[in-house]
Amino acid sequence: MIANLKLKLKAFVLRWIDSTIAALTETRARLGRVELGAVGEQKRRDEMAANIKLLVRIRWAAHTLVPVVLFILGTQGLRLVSPARQFSTTAEYLASLWPNLLLSGSGLAINGVYWWLMLKGKNLRPIAHAQVWLDIGLFSLMIYTTGGIGSPFAFLYVLPILAASMLLSFRLSVAAAALATAVQVLQAWLMLNHGNVNERYFEPLKPVLESNGYVVATVILNGVLYFLIAVASGVLSQTIHRHEARLAKRANEATMLYEVSNSLQSVVQLDEVLDKIMNILVVRLGIDRALMYLMNDAGDGLDLKVVAFHPRFADRPRDDLKVHFPLKREGGLTAICAIEKQAFNVTEPLNHPLINRELAAKIGLNPFAVAPMMARHKVVGVIGIDRKFRNQIITQEEAQTLGITANQAGLTIQQCRLYEASLDQQ
Repeated sequence: MIANLKLKLKAFVLRWIDSTIAALTETRARLGRVELGAVGEQKRRDEMAANIKLLVRIRWAAHTLVPVVLFILGTQGLRLVSPARQFSTTAEYLASLWPNLLLSGSGLAINGVYWWLMLKGKNLRPIAHAQVWLDIGLFSLMIYTTGGIGSPFAFLYVLPILAASMLLSFRLSVAAAALATAVQVLQAWLMLNHGNVNERYFEPLKPVLESNGYVVATVILNGVLYFLIAVASGVLSQTIHRHEARLAKRANEATMLYEVSNSLQSVVQLDEVLDKIMNILVVRLGIDRALMYLMNDAGDGLDLKVVAFHPRFADRPRDDLKVHFPLKREGGLTAICAIEKQAFNVTEPLNHPLINRELAAKIGLNPFAVAPMMARHKVVGVIGIDRKFRNQIITQEEAQTLGITANQAGLTIQQCRLYEASLDQQ
């Protein structure tokens, strides 16, 4: 008797701790404006934030680089010259660099704005776009004011191309490379047809800049370089993201299996265990709804026991469903799932020959997946999932995860029943 009371008291304390943690987690998610279960989305945002911070740090150096290099070259006698103006002193030459200083100062100021927006937690997507396209504009002006096609700073275009690959997409990385190449082509066309329109160039490069072949070759080589960087970095980023997605999926599966198997640590009543399993399932898989059917005592039919909805649909109206069907093939795909001990993923329910139309009229005719819950090679029940409110399919990976989770759920339910039976015997 005392042992039984101790067990019930322990179960009550564990339930209280579990519900408190759940409430605190939900409150933390609301305060942080993060949806429960949106682990992948938050991870992508954190990754983008880290990449933006990295590029901002690189940009500090890039925008400082041009005036510093021009100053160093100027002290060594390598200056930007102009046929229209001669410089008698180094001070006059340095004063003539005010356009470059202005552009570098503008870049540093914009960089400071990026950093401030990051600290304020603003939307990162516009920041990423601004970084790419504003940098191409600023670097184009820098290159133009330091010799155009003959500028040694044409490599600066690499930074926005890499930024587009890291922050946006492969296509936008190629678009950034195309835009950089187009600007180079425009400057080459102006030089070939109208002379060196900016009239500023490094004097040692004057002989080669007067060669049309050199100008054309420079544009082609720069364009090829930009596109190679865009393609290489884009492919590398896509490969890394695919591997990260696979690892995140495996980690999510492992966490879900642990949470399902650990359900008995916080609750011991079967109904509470079932509710907990289903809530874990909808949140971890990010689905709209999950339905759990349990085998009846006679073992000849399935009864709908639990219907769980994702927290994002907590305010939607709920139907009080009471569903029972015999364990026969005529019962539909859910019954067949239990009979054949096989999972199914139905993407086109309207055209599927095994759909139970009577059951579909009650729970809705949406794309869905079902998987049997097994314990010691026997069917305990069936779990079905769908996206009832969005009418989207269940992916094959999600269906596979459902199958693994359903097996673990079956074992957990069996353990719970054995535990309840042992309490009854006491």
